[in-house]
Amino acid sequence: MRRMLGAGAIVTVPGRGLHFGLEVAPETAHLALPERPSVVVLPFSNLGGDAELDWLADGFVEDITTELSRFRDLFVVARNSAIVYRDMPRDLRMIARELGVRYVVEGSVRASPDHVRVTAQLIDATTGGHVWAENFDRDLAGHFETQARVARAIVTCLAPQIDRAEATRIKSDPPDDLTAHGMALRGWSLISTREMSYDRGPRDVAADLARQALTRDPGSGLAWRVLAWVSWWHAYHATTETVPGTLADGIEAATRAIAADPTDHHARRLRALLHFMNQNSNAGLPELRQAHEMNPNCAVTLAWLGLYEGFHGDAGKGVPLAEAALRRSPRDPARGSLLAALGFAHFAVRNYAAAADAAKAAHAEAAGSATPLILATIAWVGVGRIDRAAAAFDQVRAIAPTLVEARLAGDWLTSNADYLARAHMFFRIAAGLVPPDAADALR
Repeated sequence: MRRMLGAGAIVTVPGRGLHFGLEVAPETAHLALPERPSVVVLPFSNLGGDAELDWLADGFVEDITTELSRFRDLFVVARNSAIVYRDMPRDLRMIARELGVRYVVEGSVRASPDHVRVTAQLIDATTGGHVWAENFDRDLAGHFETQARVARAIVTCLAPQIDRAEATRIKSDPPDDLTAHGMALRGWSLISTREMSYDRGPRDVAADLARQALTRDPGSGLAWRVLAWVSWWHAYHATTETVPGTLADGIEAATRAIAADPTDHHARRLRALLHFMNQNSNAGLPELRQAHEMNPNCAVTLAWLGLYEGFHGDAGKGVPLAEAALRRSPRDPARGSLLAALGFAHFAVRNYAAAADAAKAAHAEAAGSATPLILATIAWVGVGRIDRAAAAFDQVRAIAPTLVEARLAGDWLTSNADYLARAHMFFRIAAGLVPPDAADALR
C-alpha cells in the first residue's frame, strides 16, 4: 500500500498498529429532489463484446433522454451528467443522491450485424425498488431509424410507469407536507387513474386539490390542467348541472395551462377534447394533431387522435393510430381508455365486431366504468346481437343512470352526424324503445 500510495499513506502507530494517513475527500454534496418526478438515463451496457458498437449503446441513451424530455411533467438529467458513470461501479442510491433524482433507467444492448436486442429497466433509486422492465427486439437494417424507433418505444412504455409509481408514492404523503405542485400532482394522478369512473367523487377530490394548489400558486399550469380534465369527464358523464358551462370552464382552464407552459402536450390534448365535446371539431382536430406532434411518444394522445381522426378527420387513419397506441404501450396504466378509443374508432368505420371485442377488453381493464358498456351496447346492435346489447344496456343503466338518460335524450356530445345517428338509434334499440329492424338502414 505504501508503494502504491506513498510512504505517508500508511502510518505505524507504536503499540496500536497501522493508521491510514491520507486525507479523505469530503462526501459529495447531495442534491435535493425536484418537485417533478426526476429521472436519469445511465449509460447502457454493450453486451455484444464488440467495442466498435459502443456508439450504438450511447445512441440509445441519447435518444431516450431526448424523448423523455418531451414529457413536461418530468425532470430529466442531461446526458452529459449521466455519461460520467459509464466506467465506474454503480451504487444507484449514491448516483441518485449526487444527481438529485428519484428514478434511474438502466439498460443493455446486444447487437449483431442484422439484429439488436435492447433491455431497459426503471428503478426507484431512493428505495431500490424495481418498477418496470422490458425487452425490445428489432432488425438492425437502417440502424439509425431502428435506434430512433426503439428509443421511442422504450419511452412510450417508460413514461406511464413513472406516472404510476408517482401516483402510488404520493398517496402516502401527508397533505400538509405537499407544495402547490405536489397538490396539483396528486390531483393529476387521481383524475388520471380514476378518469373513466362514473362516480364523481374522485373528480371532485382532484378538483379540490387543484384549487388548493392555485391558492398557493395561481400560475400552476398542472393545476389548471387538472381542472380541464375534470371538466371533460363531468361533461362526458353528465355529472354536472350545466354541460355548456362546464365545457366553457374546462376550455378556459386548459387555455390557462397552455399559457403557463406552451409546450405542455397534455394541456393541448385536453383543450382539443373539450373543443370536440363543444361541437367544434374545426378547432379540436388541428390542436389534437399538434399535441401529438409535440410529443409523439404519448400513447394516450395517440389513442385519442385515432378516435377523433375516425370521427372528424381521415377515417382510414383512426383504427391504425389507436392500434399503434396499444402496441407502443402494451402495459399502459390507461389501457382501458386506449381500448375504448380503439373500439369507438372501429365503430366509426362500421367494424362492429371489432368494436365489441374492444369494449369487452376495455371493460376488463375498467370494470366500474360506463364507457366500455356504452361502446358494447351500440356495438352489439351493430353486430345484430340485440340480446347482448340489451344486457350491456342494463349494466350501464345500473352504473350510470344519469348518463344513460342523457344519451337516450340524444345528448352524445359530438358533431359527427353519422356517428350520432347510428349511436343514438342503436342505443335506443338496446333500451327496447325502438324495434331492432330500425338499425338495418343505418348499419
